[in-house]
Amino acid sequence: MTTLLEMPLHDVVPSLLKDLKAKYPKAMLRIEAENGLHAGGMDEAQFWAIIALLDWEQPNREDVLAPAVLALSEFDKADIFRFHDLLNEKLYALDGKRFAVQLGSNRYAPQAGKYFSVDDFLYSRCAVVANGRAFYESVLQNPKRMPKEFTFESLLYLPERAWERTTGRDDYDYFPETWYETFSNPEGWDGIVPLKERLRNG
Repeated sequence: MTTLLEMPLHDVVPSLLKDLKAKYPKAMLRIEAENGLHAGGMDEAQFWAIIALLDWEQPNREDVLAPAVLALSEFDKADIFRFHDLLNEKLYALDGKRFAVQLGSNRYAPQAGKYFSVDDFLYSRCAVVANGRAFYESVLQNPKRMPKEFTFESLLYLPERAWERTTGRDDYDYFPETWYETFSNPEGWDGIVPLKERLRNG
């Protein structure tokens, strides 16, 4: 007959392990680890684990987002805000001319008198983040990998949707200090006054 022992890993001290080895010398050790998605507060690993839940098999973008909304809603309110902070920081890092000139029909080309949609550029940056950590980091290293004609605006509403699911309210009003709007990152745009500063100065 098989004997199954179950206990938290943090309770397995050396003396206990020694006793178990003496009692069950031929036993096999099996460790069953729960998904660490909800262990601890929001951090980089948690952020990307939630992004990885986007279900690209779904035809509707709200349905694509749904598993990530559900996962984030299981965190507390402070963690939802922290997720929002991390999202904005990543979008901000992609806010730059070197990325904008790599787009398809909406590429940044003012010298050619071409219209540039700041919103579409934001939504293209959302698509980069939505495609996961490896892709995001590859685009940071090589802007030529920017999506040409793909956007994912829905990602912007993930924190708000999670908040609504957690609280049952539609009063989400958290505004991260880091802005994601196009032309907010002064390091990304030579000679352009950051959007926040322009708005502050009227």
